[in-house]
Amino acid sequence: MKIEYRKGDLFSTECKYIVHGCNAQGVMGSGVAKIVRDKYPEAYQEYLRMFRTEGDLVLGDVIWAESNGKFIGNAITQEFYGTDQRHVSYDAVAHVMWEINTITTIKEVAMPKIGAGLANGDWNVIAAIIESELKRVKPIVYEL
Repeated sequence: MKIEYRKGDLFSTECKYIVHGCNAQGVMGSGVAKIVRDKYPEAYQEYLRMFRTEGDLVLGDVIWAESNGKFIGNAITQEFYGTDQRHVSYDAVAHVMWEINTITTIKEVAMPKIGAGLANGDWNVIAAIIESELKRVKPIVYEL
């Protein structure tokens, strides 16, 4: 489905579902993930719980948690963190979007330019993946 772009704060969205990219190392120390950690503590705690019980998280998985009236999807889209190289996995982004598309209660999902910030992915590639995988769920991408 075609991406709808909106200007503004992702966390002011009226969408019930928000997804953002995370690493598989149990760290939400910067970028959008840090904002999620601070604004949606239950989402962060669920991410940490899964990391502590499962060890390294699996690329392409989504860890959902309800927090402050939203369902937050912590999408494991990168193995490591940092800005020294491209960390986002395009295959993981594709699997995350495929998984979201299978959840029948989700009609639309808000997200940042997932994987294209600190993870150094190419937004044109990622946008094509999102539009290809989300066949029935409307993607709404927030740009600051």
